[in-house]
Amino acid sequence: MADEDPEQHSDEETNGDDLEETASGTEPTELTDISGVGESKADALREAGFESVEDVKAASQDDLAEVEGVGNALAARIKADVGGLEVDEETEAEVEDEGTEDETEAEEDVETELQARGLTEKTPQLDDEEARLLGERHRINKPAFKRQEYHKKKRTPESWRRPRGGLSKQRRRFKSRGPVVEAGYRTPTEVRGLHPSGFEEVYVENPSDLEGVDGDTQAVRIGSSVGGRKRERIEEDAESAGIRVLNPTYVEVEVNADE
Repeated sequence: MADEDPEQHSDEETNGDDLEETASGTEPTELTDISGVGESKADALREAGFESVEDVKAASQDDLAEVEGVGNALAARIKADVGGLEVDEETEAEVEDEGTEDETEAEEDVETELQARGLTEKTPQLDDEEARLLGERHRINKPAFKRQEYHKKKRTPESWRRPRGGLSKQRRRFKSRGPVVEAGYRTPTEVRGLHPSGFEEVYVENPSDLEGVDGDTQAVRIGSSVGGRKRERIEEDAESAGIRVLNPTYVEVEVNADE
């Protein structure tokens, strides 16, 4: 059996010691041994009065951050490497407060839905004849009058136009070509032009337009050009006067679990 080389054995012991020293994590002895600190950063620290690692360890993170070229991020990295990184009590309190706020927000996360503002369920006062005619108008099943051959060309709109062609099958009343507008499709005179709910529509653009509106038989429709603030005033005045708004604003409200 050959004798072992003493030099080789010595090298193996040295390498083993180096590995153990690296694994245990030695503390830096020079400024350049600190993580993130090179020659230029070390010179800047020395100019600022931090001559040794002990000086850096004794300094606060804010003091290190004020050194030219260091900054707050590198200062935190330096303090972490020398083992002097401490979290202020105020910072810990802020973190705890943020966690509490997040928990509170999660608890306050309630279900909501959109609801119309105003008297949306109000119905008009109709006599028996008007109610009967209004129901008849609903039962008439008025067709949707559409322009002939609107389905053949994409550029042709659906809006009604009277057919004028000499060979037009719609003009000649071919059933497959759809109905043609004529007098027999009109609704009863007494309820003609009324809203499907039975109210007579009144167009308003200002709160003053509500004067003279009968809330029992009339309802208002707010103009599309009216802004949000004026619309809100109109809706508030209409609700106070017992007038229904046919195109109300929808607001988000909380939904109770009991309902």
